[in-house]
Amino acid sequence: MSFSTSQRILACVAGAAVAAILVTTAALEAYAQAAQEEALSWQKKFQDACVAGDVSVIEPMMADDAIFIHGNGMMQGKAELLVSIQRGQLALSAYELKDPKVIVFDGGAIVSGLEDLTFKPPAGSASTGRTIHMRGSAVWVHKGGSWHLVLDQDTTLAGPSAAPAAR
Repeated sequence: MSFSTSQRILACVAGAAVAAILVTTAALEAYAQAAQEEALSWQKKFQDACVAGDVSVIEPMMADDAIFIHGNGMMQGKAELLVSIQRGQLALSAYELKDPKVIVFDGGAIVSGLEDLTFKPPAGSASTGRTIHMRGSAVWVHKGGSWHLVLDQDTTLAGPSAAPAAR
């Protein structure tokens, strides 16, 4: 069986198109994986800075118009959140994210998961602090070569946040 010149050209073009699609798909998957890891890294850096009470690290990580919706329904902007951390009103001894899920979108990512936040006890108290369990989501936008937190929303759960059972 012999192929005409036009059939051979068409086969080469089709092969090149399939190769381009495969390369593009692999590149997009690699980008999505890298973006997921990067967003999780920024989320962890933010959590660690919150526990440390280090507003010098937190402040540049947040967009100027960032919104924080706490588990009790209270909403704060960036400036209000930073003041509450500086004054010790939001003093944490632990901030743990469990079972994280990351959804990458064009220009950013959403990091969601179960959270355990332990608040420092009042000065002079013998208490070990109060832990609240939440489901939280954070929206991170990547622009200007950096990630910026634009929205953090938490919902308080009735009991300890355990990872969901496998199906």
